[in-house]
Amino acid sequence: MPRTEVFDRKQVLEKVKHLFWDKGFNGTSMQDLVDITGLNRSSLYNSFGNKKALYELVLAQYQEEGNLFFEEALSQEENAFKAISRIFTTLTTAIMKDVEGKGCFNMNCTTELSRADIGIRAFLTSRQEHTISVFKTLVEKGQQQGVINKEDTSENYGYYLFSAFQGLRMTGMLTRDQQKLKKIVQNILKIVE
Repeated sequence: MPRTEVFDRKQVLEKVKHLFWDKGFNGTSMQDLVDITGLNRSSLYNSFGNKKALYELVLAQYQEEGNLFFEEALSQEENAFKAISRIFTTLTTAIMKDVEGKGCFNMNCTTELSRADIGIRAFLTSRQEHTISVFKTLVEKGQQQGVINKEDTSENYGYYLFSAFQGLRMTGMLTRDQQKLKKIVQNILKIVE
């Protein structure tokens, strides 16, 4: 008869996510996972699989949180340009709340594992394509509304906005000056307005 889990799975995954976020995949040992969760090794393996499976689980969870970030920003604006602006403004606010400068879990994963693990790379590529698609769709809508210029294609602007979004997140890991970050956002938005 299978054992019943006697721990809060969501709480354990949240702790594990922050551990991986702090130390990275390679810097986190199984003993670190045991220590942070309070579970023994066999419970971790039986409930979540190996370290990589656990990492992939929290990476997917982080991606879902990212989807909510975009959905919330998009649901508040009908004007596509204002929706894009809200995404970047919300990101700036998130950067300022990241007092430890941990950056984006997804970007940290990309720099650490995308070249070494083909499965992780495929997952990250899929998520990147999704985010670019969100930006591309917004640009198309904005061009139809007349609030985004037609000097370039929606696809090219989609890639530009994705790169700018990632770049802003990376810059925010070391730049704690909100005014500078806001100025960067203003310059990003000028390109598409």
